[in-house]
Amino acid sequence: MLYCPPNMAFPDKASLHDFIAQHSFGCLISTPFFCSHLPWLLQRDAAEHGVLYGHIARQNPHWRQLNQQPVLITFSGPHAYISPCWYQSDQAVPTWNYAVAQVLGQAELLDDATTMAHLAQQVAKYEPDVAAAMVKMPHPYQQKLAAGIVGVKVTITELSGKLKLGQHRSVADQQGVFAALSNSPQPAAQALAALMQQLQLGAGVS
Repeated sequence: MLYCPPNMAFPDKASLHDFIAQHSFGCLISTPFFCSHLPWLLQRDAAEHGVLYGHIARQNPHWRQLNQQPVLITFSGPHAYISPCWYQSDQAVPTWNYAVAQVLGQAELLDDATTMAHLAQQVAKYEPDVAAAMVKMPHPYQQKLAAGIVGVKVTITELSGKLKLGQHRSVADQQGVFAALSNSPQPAAQALAALMQQLQLGAGVS
């Protein structure tokens, strides 16, 4: 499903779940090839590997080919160009560092009530003041909203991920890359440096 050298794999299921929860905007792919970019709500303890909940606009024809079908969902974290000038090594080439996770699972469509229940949970995850947000969504409006979306549940059957963060380089090379990313004016580069520091990978931190 995903090419990943052993030294770049996520250490365990919990770390993959953490990554998906943090970078929850994923690309849902099914066959015949169709993709939809959607926010997902992860329930870690449901099923063996977890369950993902999302919803699709009813006008999007993708939902019609999902029920009881296998799907792939990809989740992308920070990524950035890596210059060979940042290394202490005498010989180096440009590359691109990144973090990604992928999920294989079985999709099923949800009824309106279940869809709205999980939508409320998703709002609560991102909305600091849920009560204030719900004022904007009175019950009649919610009923109208439910008619315009289709809920999707994906029971995860396989999880994988890749952390290509330069952790295979020397400590000096790692520190050079981490410093350059941290001082970059590009938000994506800074985010990649923050992830490296958070995971203590590729930042020259032991």
